[in-house]
Amino acid sequence: MESFRGTFTNKVDAKGRVSVPAKFRAVVAAQGFNGITCFPSFLGKFLEAGGPAFTSEIDAILNKLPPFSPERDQLAAILVGNAMDLMFDGDGRVMLPREFMDHAGITDQITFVGMTTKFQIWSPAAYEAFRAEALKQASGHTGLLSDAFSALTGGRSVPAGGQSGGGQ
Repeated sequence: MESFRGTFTNKVDAKGRVSVPAKFRAVVAAQGFNGITCFPSFLGKFLEAGGPAFTSEIDAILNKLPPFSPERDQLAAILVGNAMDLMFDGDGRVMLPREFMDHAGITDQITFVGMTTKFQIWSPAAYEAFRAEALKQASGHTGLLSDAFSALTGGRSVPAGGQSGGGQ
């Protein structure tokens, strides 16, 4: 399956329209959608976005919770109730609602950050601050990557240098 990868910064016009990166448009098009689903994040001053695969993940998570639990209702209100489908125009642009732009502190530029099944939308300065902090913190998460890689490879390890045998 295609995934959202890369970081792109584009201009926002006076009407709040922004061109979604062509690579990202291709991912949602492959999922049979001509737009993006977007909502303000409850984790910070940025927007969460994606296509049908991402919204299906959210639905699956919510559907695992008891249907009348306060936790499910709270999460659904944020993740589903605040979401909007933003359709592409003929130039591959979407119009961001003013309240979404205000939430993320977006003015004249926007940074799209691919995160596999979803992507985030940031003001460029806020993303650079987040990225710098994430880079500092990422070294503490190498165990997560090692465990995941081990699970994918059936426990085989790759020697230092990335070669898997035979060479001198």
